[in-house]
Amino acid sequence: MVGRALAVVNPGVAVEYLWIESEGDHIPDAPLSSSGGKGLFARAIEREVLAGRADLAVHSLKDLPAQGTSGLTIAAVPMREDPRDCLVGHGNVAKIEDLPRQAVLGTASPRRAAQVRRLRPDLQIKLIRGNVETRIRKATEDSIGRECDATLLAMAGLIRAGLQRWTAHPIDPAVILPAASQGALAIQCRMDDHVTMSRCLPLNHAATAAAVTLERGVVAGLYGDCNSPIAAFAEPIDMGMRLRVRVLSPDGSKMVEVDEQATRKAVDKLGRKVLKLLSAQGAERVMAG
Repeated sequence: MVGRALAVVNPGVAVEYLWIESEGDHIPDAPLSSSGGKGLFARAIEREVLAGRADLAVHSLKDLPAQGTSGLTIAAVPMREDPRDCLVGHGNVAKIEDLPRQAVLGTASPRRAAQVRRLRPDLQIKLIRGNVETRIRKATEDSIGRECDATLLAMAGLIRAGLQRWTAHPIDPAVILPAASQGALAIQCRMDDHVTMSRCLPLNHAATAAAVTLERGVVAGLYGDCNSPIAAFAEPIDMGMRLRVRVLSPDGSKMVEVDEQATRKAVDKLGRKVLKLLSAQGAERVMAG
């Protein structure tokens, strides 16, 4: 998708693809928290860019650590796809509230697990890993091969993978707040490669870039990462930006939440304001359990 767009805005420039199998793909059954986090999916790709074997990389932005990688920069953030989570399960259950008591929900996301535990303490949470198709199979196969009764997946991942048939049950952010940067892509290149940067810049979507910068800033300000039960979602509104953040204990029993808005002129102060409000509510203690 990004390659096609780059070819359109840069006529005469050839786009070639270097497919990378990441470290994260080789540990399909272990928790990411014990294996190096979601950065595993980015490292192998970033190495190719840093070495000059690739000019740019395309990542799911929520896979990139908020701190960034030395020598690399995000040249563009295209328009965001649907940021919501989606329920996929056996028997076409439409809502988390409709799952039977003691049902098994599979996920590897601490954010999703904590919010589900808060919403439905009776549910059993089981670690499942794998690509989108694998996780769908683990939640929807006949009883012999099924590992869980339902799972939560990103709408954006399903749409981009051409799996729209599984997007029938999106979850309102008021129920399950998305992860920071969910639904957004990052086009990454070397900081000193100004030619590639200029070629990528037309793909940048200013409103999406502003929203995900806010979300990632909050996660970084809380010293969180992909293993932290933090949800952050910023969305443009008529007068400016709305930012919602939830910080939970791993078991979901405790939660602090902030929902704030700012005008366009004050958006740059919104992240700092939200961090102060979260700190005043004891977000760090809650996150520690």
